[in-house]
Amino acid sequence: MSQLFSDTTMQTLEFALRGVSERQRTTAHNIANVNTPGFRSGRVSFESELADALSKGTGVGSLEAKHIRANTPINTRGNDVQLEEETHDLITAGIQYESLVNALNYKIGSLRTAIGGGQ
Repeated sequence: MSQLFSDTTMQTLEFALRGVSERQRTTAHNIANVNTPGFRSGRVSFESELADALSKGTGVGSLEAKHIRANTPINTRGNDVQLEEETHDLITAGIQYESLVNALNYKIGSLRTAIGGGQ
């Protein structure tokens, strides 16, 4: 039974959901520190690693999202949080997450239909 839910599509969707979720947490943390002097904002990167693993056929099971520094300019508050950019990233991540959940639901619905579970 576990083999049914561990195909490449399901593993990819799971990894992407984890990556986008981590991006949302990191972005929210950046926004929460918008007025913290000396704070350095972070980013989460996972798309290139995912694409690379899929193109090589190595699977995504051992992949991890990478946390990196934003390296944006220091502002007048003494940190590098760019609120407009962070807000944009948070909205984008929300849309990505919703799209990934829809894809996962579609995949599960297809599996239900294939095993005769109907709607």
